[in-house]
Amino acid sequence: MRFLLDTQCWLWWFTQPEKLSEDVIEQIADETNEVWFSVASVWEMGIKVSIGKLPLPEPIDDYVPTRMTQLGAKLLEIKASHALRVAALPLHHRDPFDRMLIAQAQIEDMTLVSADFTFNQYEVSLLWAAS
Repeated sequence: MRFLLDTQCWLWWFTQPEKLSEDVIEQIADETNEVWFSVASVWEMGIKVSIGKLPLPEPIDDYVPTRMTQLGAKLLEIKASHALRVAALPLHHRDPFDRMLIAQAQIEDMTLVSADFTFNQYEVSLLWAAS
């Protein structure tokens, strides 16, 4: 399977794994599955770091690539088709980063790993992340 981690789940994996369900931990650790992290999440983290809402133990340009390597995650770039899909999504959720993750998961046929209840309102494969 192909899993796209939302930003919060990505951070939980490295800082608070006890918040993740056992199923999510097993699926992410299973080497037969692909784990993806979106540029949208990197962008979101960058904004939060710059305004002081996300303290990291090292500079973000070291933190993200190091953690991606540790997890064996692949980076999902943002394509025009993803941006166009965002415009077509219903407005259940107004967070632009989350809307991009939903669009990417739909187009790339990925299962979105999240603990955001709002994602349930969209037609997207979802793996509930919270324990």
